[in-house]
Amino acid sequence: MSDTPPAPRWHVAIITSDGRRLRWHKQGRAHTLPAELGPVWVANFKPALFQVMPDGALVARGADAHAADIAQVALERAET
Repeated sequence: MSDTPPAPRWHVAIITSDGRRLRWHKQGRAHTLPAELGPVWVANFKPALFQVMPDGALVARGADAHAADIAQVALERAET
């Protein structure tokens, strides 16, 4: 056993244009990013290319009538 604590991770919060806040889901579960990747991912995310489904899954813009426009994305520290 190691005494090294697990590396911190981020949840991605997706804020829709109508004000809902969803956690990014990938393959049916909340997806997390490594601490060093989170800020880079948020800085380079292009909301104009994607929409979000009610369950938090990202889809290509126009791919599903139930998808919502994304206003912004933000990071939330994931519990370890």
